[in-house]
Amino acid sequence: MTAAVGIEDEGFHAAGDDPHWLESAWFHLAVPERDLIGFVYFFHDVRTGTAGGGPAVWDPSGAEVYDCRFYDWRWLQPPTGPLDASDVQLPSGLRQRVLEPMAAYRITYDALGLELDLEWRSIMAPHEIRYRSASTMIGARHFDQPGRLTGSIVLDGERVPVDGFSLRDRSWGPHRPGAARSGDYLWAIADEREHWHAITAARSSEHPGLDEVVNGYLVRDGELGELVTGERRVVERRAGAPVRVELDAEDEHGRALHARGEVRSVLRWLGWPGRLTFWTLTDWRWDGHQGWGEDQEFFPRDLAGAVIRAT
Repeated sequence: MTAAVGIEDEGFHAAGDDPHWLESAWFHLAVPERDLIGFVYFFHDVRTGTAGGGPAVWDPSGAEVYDCRFYDWRWLQPPTGPLDASDVQLPSGLRQRVLEPMAAYRITYDALGLELDLEWRSIMAPHEIRYRSASTMIGARHFDQPGRLTGSIVLDGERVPVDGFSLRDRSWGPHRPGAARSGDYLWAIADEREHWHAITAARSSEHPGLDEVVNGYLVRDGELGELVTGERRVVERRAGAPVRVELDAEDEHGRALHARGEVRSVLRWLGWPGRLTFWTLTDWRWDGHQGWGEDQEFFPRDLAGAVIRAT
């Protein structure tokens, strides 16, 4: 059995033989009162010293990578050589420093009209996802971790304070292009004692948007439970993207979760080749709680066109 995620996983890992092997890290960024959402997302190949990724920011004013508020995701960056996982610095200027392993990080960036000065702190230990056969990342390790992001961004000359809940993830292993089938990555945080996360996969290509829960967790009254069953469905779409979504799930303790999400901002993202993602800022309501989070819905490229044309 694979050992649980621990402090040692803060560092980069020995690469396997798969040519698609990468390490990646992601942090959610949002200012919900302005319908503003973004990401800090980077990857690194320990074998070649190649790193990439970058930040992006969007709101309802633009839904494409060419007209959103900011976009600097780069596949091609000068080789870095070996990186120090405790202080990752990309050629683009994006920097992530570990303040406390698996608990606190400093994120900075200053280029092309965007400045980031952010600190992320955890509210729960990492939760590892065990990938199943439908995944495009078989053999990978992946964990998600809820926390709080504070600091500020400067966008188009305006300094915007940031203070809200955030999710981060980390993975190492094969990051293969495309997607075996459509699915979803959705989550919300109301406070330290009330939050959830789910990964879903389409039951079939004939019914995109009707997805079964394959992984995730529910924290209710501070108690963690693994999601064991459930369904996510799109209630309304616009230009292919989800507008209203619902999640019904149950955890290992028999606790039911019914969540309703209203999408506020969306980016049509093709950052990983062969896969279209509708990456959204979503206002979630469940069990009398309100919390912000995301609904990342992804499709194989050939299916994505059919979904967009149908709406």
